[in-house]
Amino acid sequence: MHWKTTFQVAATYVGAVMGAGFASGQEIQQFFVRFGKWGLVGIVISALLFALLGWGMLDLQKRWKITSYTEFFDRLLGSKWGRCADGIVSALLFVGMLAMISGSGALFYEYFGFSKWLGIFLTGTVIALALWFRGEGVLWINSVLIPIKFVICLGIATAAILLATSRDVMDIVVIQNPIVKQWAFSAVLYVSFNLTLAMVVFASLGRDVQRPGARWGAVFGGLALGVFALIIGISLLQFPDSIGLEIPMVAVAGKLGDWPAFFYVVVLWLAMITAAIGNGFSLVSRIVNTGRLNYRNATLLLLILLLPVAGVKFSSIVQFVYPLFGYLGLVFLPTILYFWLRLESR
Repeated sequence: MHWKTTFQVAATYVGAVMGAGFASGQEIQQFFVRFGKWGLVGIVISALLFALLGWGMLDLQKRWKITSYTEFFDRLLGSKWGRCADGIVSALLFVGMLAMISGSGALFYEYFGFSKWLGIFLTGTVIALALWFRGEGVLWINSVLIPIKFVICLGIATAAILLATSRDVMDIVVIQNPIVKQWAFSAVLYVSFNLTLAMVVFASLGRDVQRPGARWGAVFGGLALGVFALIIGISLLQFPDSIGLEIPMVAVAGKLGDWPAFFYVVVLWLAMITAAIGNGFSLVSRIVNTGRLNYRNATLLLLILLLPVAGVKFSSIVQFVYPLFGYLGLVFLPTILYFWLRLESR
């Protein structure tokens, strides 16, 4: 097995999904924890779907020699519906990147007491540097930052579980959301939304993720996402007073002391960076494919467009915008499975 490629793809998969919503616990509480212990079952289902669909997605991209997500949409849905999907996903990428950059500003202001524009500027600078080196830059920065996120996030959340004083809250039901009302469907919807983001990132990376070992990277990445989500979900249920907060996992980390809370804030910021880089690279690649701007000018334009609107409330995006895009992304799950199984049966 080609371990370097496998590791890079797994890290990129985790990076595409584990943004600020995931690491903060906001996504996990909205899609899973509010259903109590059944939400944990939903996390297991979502991990298996991430692994299975990740393999199928990369297998199709390799067989079809995909180099952009618009090309992948055309192969999956046809040119007419592919163009519609292209527009919807481009909007999704922009909103996702906006949430990450805005969230970084709020993080610097609320936790460190600095100006939110300092956080926005620093985050934008790191994103710009990663995008400057194109696909290799995206793979490299994910390979460096994802293990750091993994160790700190998993360590703090596990410590919270072991040190919890109350273990009788597993049946709690919190946070009503009229868009998603059933735990199993919520798990599918979560995969639908995030797989769309991962699919776009991988398709934009083109041949960089079509090397031997890439598909196993998708499997390991999907299972790692399940481990992340399960540990976060259990820790939130162990500390029910953190549920409903804007950044619940920082509150959980704070139960262990000031330093764990500080390190978790660092993890959260890294999560924002990696998710924004994946979204940004996909968007820039899409702009370049139109032939109107070169790569570096497209990168500069994207960052300029994002800065004036970097102030949207993060939890509102997770609660309402993410599930709506999840509904729109439901078309990709059966379509990927259909084409992949059809090609496998030949």
